[in-house]
Amino acid sequence: MANLECPNCHQQTIPLWRKMFLGPAASVKCTNCGSRISVPYSAMLAVAPFAIAIAAAQVVGSIAIAGTVLVIGALVMCWIHYQFVPLIVKERGEAKERGEVKA
Repeated sequence: MANLECPNCHQQTIPLWRKMFLGPAASVKCTNCGSRISVPYSAMLAVAPFAIAIAAAQVVGSIAIAGTVLVIGALVMCWIHYQFVPLIVKERGEAKERGEVKA
């Protein structure tokens, strides 16, 4: 799968799996420009489907149904995080300021 675009240098340098583990307090360094990339605090809203699935799994009578509900909730959470949560620049890299960024 292709990498995601850095919002600073616009190169495909951020792996998808790395974005899936980003939160507002965590960041990843762009390999091209050196900027610290993260997600906004609104990304926490992507957890809502999984939180609802946890609550629903508590009230269903079957372990199989509860497990299915949890898996569906987790998949929906991941899809929302991938589709709707933007990458943002937390801290600009020095390479961009010095003009050392690959075009």
